[in-house]
Amino acid sequence: MNFWLDVLIQGLLYSVLALGVALTFKVLQRPDLSVEGSFPLGAVISAMALTSGLPVPIALIMAALGGWCAGQLTAWLQTKLKIQPLLSGILTMSALYTLNLMIAGNRSNLPLFQTFTLFTLPSWMSVSLTRWYHLSLLLMIVFSLKLLLDWFLQTKKGMILQVAGDNPKLVSALGENLSAYQALGYSLSNAIIALCGALVVMMTRFYDLSMGFGILVAALASVVLGDSLLSSTGAKLTTMAIFGSLLYRFTIASALALRLHPSSLRLITALILVLALVIKPSYGKTILTSLKGGDNHVSASRHSKNISLKHPK
Repeated sequence: MNFWLDVLIQGLLYSVLALGVALTFKVLQRPDLSVEGSFPLGAVISAMALTSGLPVPIALIMAALGGWCAGQLTAWLQTKLKIQPLLSGILTMSALYTLNLMIAGNRSNLPLFQTFTLFTLPSWMSVSLTRWYHLSLLLMIVFSLKLLLDWFLQTKKGMILQVAGDNPKLVSALGENLSAYQALGYSLSNAIIALCGALVVMMTRFYDLSMGFGILVAALASVVLGDSLLSSTGAKLTTMAIFGSLLYRFTIASALALRLHPSSLRLITALILVLALVIKPSYGKTILTSLKGGDNHVSASRHSKNISLKHPK
C-alpha cells in the first residue's frame, strides 16, 4: 500500500511540473530549457520566504511570480532580441543559476526541517496518516490547477495562445500581438513550473541548487508519454500531462523497487522518452522546429476553426 501511495504522491507532485512544460511543448510547440532554472527558482524563493517567517500562501505566490518573470525574460530574448527559442532558454537557465545562488545567500542548499510548510502534519493527526494527508492536499492542488488551465484554454486568450503555437501567422492575421501571446505562454508555463519547485521543497523540506538538473527531460518524458497513450481517446491536455506524470513516476518507483542503482534512473528516463518518441514521431519534428527557430508553421490550425475575435473573454 505504501508503494502505491508514494507513487501517487510523487506523480501528483511532479504533475504540476508536467502541466507547466505542456504549455510550451504542446501549446506553443517548442521546448523551453529555462525550466531547469525556473524550477529551482521557485524552490529557493519559497524556501527563503518560509525561513523568513512568511506564511505559506505568500511563499507560493512569490515563487509563482518569480517563475512568471523568468518566462518574461525568455520571451523577451526571443521576441525583442530575436534570439532563437532554444538558445533563449539556455541563456535564461544560465542566468537563473547565478540568481538562485544569490537569493540563497550564496549557499548551495537550505534545510527546512524545523520550518512550517504546506505539508506539515497537523498536531492532532497521527503520523501514520502522513501519506494520506499529503495525497489529499496534492489532489486538491493538482485538480484545482487542472480546472483553471482547462477553463483558461477555452477563453479567447487561451484559444489564441493555442493558435500561436499551431499557426503564428494566423494570430497576426486576426490582428493580435503574436509576441504578447508567446510571452504569456512562457510566463504562465514558468510560473507553474516555479510553483512546482516550491511544492517540492515544501514536501522534501530541503532546497538544493542542483535540484533542477535534468528535470526538463523527466517532464518531457511525462508529457510525451501521456500524450502518446491518451491522444487517441480525446483526453484534454491537462489530463494527459497528469496521467503521464503518474505513469512515469510508477516506472521510476518500480525500477527502484527492483533494486536498480539510482544512477540508472536517468538512463531509464531517456529510454522512456525515446520509446514515447518512437510511438509518436511527430514530437521529434517539434524539437527540430525549435532548433531551427520555431515559427515556420504553414498549415492552418485546428483551433482556427473555433476562434473568433468575438469569442467571449
